Amino acid sequence: MIRLLLIVVATIMNIASARAVGWTRQWVCADDSCRESQIWFLRTLCLPHRPAEAYIHAASNGRIIVYVNGYNTTTDVLAPYRNGDTSLQGITCDAMPYIDGDTCLIAVWYSPFLKGHEGKQLSLTLYGKYTDGKPFAFTTDGNWSWALAPATTLHSPHETEQINSRAMRANWNIDGLPMPMLRPVKSEVATDMVGEYRPRHIRKTYSCRLANSSATTLTYLSPFPFHGWARVTLRGMKPGTQITVNGLYYTCNGQMDEQACRRFTIPPYTTTTIKITSPSGIKVSNVMSVEAIDIW
Repeated sequence: MIRLLLIVVATIMNIASARAVGWTRQWVCADDSCRESQIWFLRTLCLPHRPAEAYIHAASNGRIIVYVNGYNTTTDVLAPYRNGDTSLQGITCDAMPYIDGDTCLIAVWYSPFLKGHEGKQLSLTLYGKYTDGKPFAFTTDGNWSWALAPATTLHSPHETEQINSRAMRANWNIDGLPMPMLRPVKSEVATDMVGEYRPRHIRKTYSCRLANSSATTLTYLSPFPFHGWARVTLRGMKPGTQITVNGLYYTCNGQMDEQACRRFTIPPYTTTTIKITSPSGIKVSNVMSVEAIDIW
């Protein structure tokens, strides 16, 4: 009986430690003026040779997308911060499939959320082993750079995003950014508790049909209720045209095909309706497709 009790206590302690692990981390952040701005963090690492295995662990006070040599390594969405969390959250990704040689460009798209930790926007470690079994680890430090992304995260009355697609740089996470755009990060070392991230995935994507149209509003219906993103593919929009898609604010770039879709926020409701509005007008012929993306 005593042995069984000791096993139960040890199990509970292991679970608790897995959910919130505290150790010394190196954090980087942009300047204090970036309270709502989404940020691009960048660092190019030159390895002695191609590793045998490589992983990334990233902790943040917001939501992040981690790219390695231009590829998205975060298979989950809205990671790692979850509404209601009161502590920093972390996520682990397999980076090895995206490292072909000895160069590793790590790019992180960051969206702010958790207040009270503004100075701890990103703590990231690339770690693994070389083919000879020797371990390695590279962490965020003063050699990282950052730049403002052409998007902001809004929290009132509901969380949403404002994206200026005209200012987007398509290959920022593949080729990097020119030096005039890059700024030095602020860095600090601190011991922090980082909680367990509960992953969310795209469960289903539905094609939507047109239900109603006017000069300034198009209404589409999903075949099933969804809680997640609305993704609209547009063609032939005038550059600078502003539209809203279920609360998302989007400025069109005028390219042949462009997609208006959230990256970091999610509406608080389940719906079957997707509304596309534009004060300057929008035509059915401009909309190539409308998709409802259910997230759980």
